[in-house]
Amino acid sequence: MSIVNVKNFATYADGVHLDTKAIQEAINSISDGDTLLFENGIFVTGTLALRSNITIRIMPDAEICASRNIKDYRDCGFYHNEMKETVSLFYALGCENITFEGGGKIQLNGDAFAKFDVFLPSEVDPATFTLEHEEQTVVGMKKRPTQPIFFNDCKNITFRNIRIMNSPCWTLVFSNSENIMIDSIYVDNHPRIPNNDGVHCTASKNITVKDSIFLCGDDCFAATCITNPDRVCENITISNCLMSSRSAAIRFGHLSGKVRNITVDNIKILPSNRAIAIFAADDGYVKNVEISNVVAHTSTKSGGWWGKGEGFVICAANSTGEISDITIKDCKFTEENPSVIAGKDGNVHDVTVCGCRFKKAGGNANPYYDGKMDLQPNIPKLIEAPYAKSEKLYVDGVKNITVR
Repeated sequence: MSIVNVKNFATYADGVHLDTKAIQEAINSISDGDTLLFENGIFVTGTLALRSNITIRIMPDAEICASRNIKDYRDCGFYHNEMKETVSLFYALGCENITFEGGGKIQLNGDAFAKFDVFLPSEVDPATFTLEHEEQTVVGMKKRPTQPIFFNDCKNITFRNIRIMNSPCWTLVFSNSENIMIDSIYVDNHPRIPNNDGVHCTASKNITVKDSIFLCGDDCFAATCITNPDRVCENITISNCLMSSRSAAIRFGHLSGKVRNITVDNIKILPSNRAIAIFAADDGYVKNVEISNVVAHTSTKSGGWWGKGEGFVICAANSTGEISDITIKDCKFTEENPSVIAGKDGNVHDVTVCGCRFKKAGGNANPYYDGKMDLQPNIPKLIEAPYAKSEKLYVDGVKNITVR
């Protein structure tokens, strides 16, 4: 095992010229167990294919900088059920034993693919927006990399002590994969770019996320089965993290996805549209979740984001999905709108909320959102909810719930 400097492969490392060819040659040439070293430079690149049994070490004086030109990227061959052709900066298909580390930066340049003069989608006439509301609103996008750092059918993947900035879409994506370690990373995405989840795990298992910071437009962490609805996303631990999101800081379940066996502990959530989202629709479920020691502040942001300032939403409304065995304990929610537990004919059951504090807080979103409940995507439009001005917890269609 040896350390190989990527500069041995005739890189520019000048922040201007493309280094794609040289970096790919380096990845292909090093031996199993070797470390590819990036130091002292800015390495501009398009799409790179990873391989098994390597470490990418980005030193604090180095940056891997994604090209701002979509022509420098290519489809990796994986068809994504939501995002269609998968276009990435880094991708690995059927690989194992890959580590990113070193304290350096991966700059994804998401703003290069954004249309900041287009507000999408918006339930509200943009003519009613103040400048403050405009700066909260989700923007339109050009053709963009859809899964910037993407792993499918992989195992034993680690990201440790890495900064990832400004993603144009889902940032770190693990599909049909297992044994994933996210440790001491910092993700800082543009707050108006849609879909720029920090970590999105779909149909994957044995996932640990700890000691990290996520500042995102979309979900900071999501567990779903979007790329493979027939599998289960399971065995997830999230601890000791700081998060902020224009959607949900933490999301479990989406549509028919199946998610289970989750532990969340010691999370601080800065002002977000929603702290925790647990959702199931037809044929989907979320089971066996324990959430503790979360301190969260929520407030509604104008224009197209899911979530309207709730501390948490547990929702299988309007569906045959199931949510069960959920515990939320010893948490503090400062929330603009009440937390919600909503089911249909008891398909949300065995829920315990204990030792939690709820405090009402004001917000500064467009007045259109006052008194409205948001259960998207289960119910695809906002619901008039007069209770929102006073209640701290709204429950409907649920059985076997304990609140103490």
